[in-house]
Amino acid sequence: MEKKITVAVLSGGSSAERAVSKISGASVVRALRKSGFRVLAFDPKNELPKFLKQQKQIDVVFPALHGRGGEDGEMQELLESIQIPFVGSGSLGMRNSFDKIIAKKIYRKNNLPVARDQIFPKNSKAKLKLKLPVFVKPANEGSSFGASIVRCQVDFQPALKRAWKFGDALVEQLLEGIEISVGILEESNGRLLALPPIEICPKKQFFDYKSKYDPKFCEEIVPACIPKALEKKVQALAKQAHRKLKLRHLSRTDFILVGPQVYILETNTLPGFTPNSLFPKEAAAAGIAFPELCERLIQLPLRKT
Repeated sequence: MEKKITVAVLSGGSSAERAVSKISGASVVRALRKSGFRVLAFDPKNELPKFLKQQKQIDVVFPALHGRGGEDGEMQELLESIQIPFVGSGSLGMRNSFDKIIAKKIYRKNNLPVARDQIFPKNSKAKLKLKLPVFVKPANEGSSFGASIVRCQVDFQPALKRAWKFGDALVEQLLEGIEISVGILEESNGRLLALPPIEICPKKQFFDYKSKYDPKFCEEIVPACIPKALEKKVQALAKQAHRKLKLRHLSRTDFILVGPQVYILETNTLPGFTPNSLFPKEAAAAGIAFPELCERLIQLPLRKT
């Protein structure tokens, strides 16, 4: 009889995105158990190294973690050090993407289109050189925590202070247009599959935390209502971003379309797996049901190279 694969699903953690991570993790656990896998659910808020050393039967780890401790490379470095296969990018790719300042340097070096920006180290006294309006966000945080749009000079310092709660701030020239997201799923042969683009229509100022996780605050259209040529362009750019950031298995790159111009906003290395998350919706539009998506992902790190 073939050995049943044991998957450790990690969710929760201690980041600002803990609540969403718990929902993602629960969704993955249910799907994998229904597919016949042996699943161990663990919250890395507790002693993760101790758990991993005690559970000798773990075949693969599925991190359903978002934000610090999940997407900053820390947890991946631990798994690499004890040689446990895991879903998602390695520690280098995670660091490249999670730090938005590093990510933008990589985008620019590879001629990928991005908005003009200015870095404001925590408590910096520098003056804003960009023209208003601008978008202010923490350089190292996800789910739009600490992010805000600034249209008036009087609102700039308060916006910086909100971002500085999480560390350094990245201030970008505000681009207003159509928001698009494109998921990338690695196939068993190593090729990258660009999923159908999803169009994001937030009912608030921008795609903030509530818009991302409460369907009342956002409408999402998949496939996006954009010309075929533009669809191919954003899919190609999403693949380039995935490769240049040195990612693996999956990612999701967010774009803003300003007329015919396309700009990359950021790339997510462990996108959400909640019922309202973009990546599973894109996969479903490509004919990949949620249980199959989860199964495909855990098979990737188990491939023999």
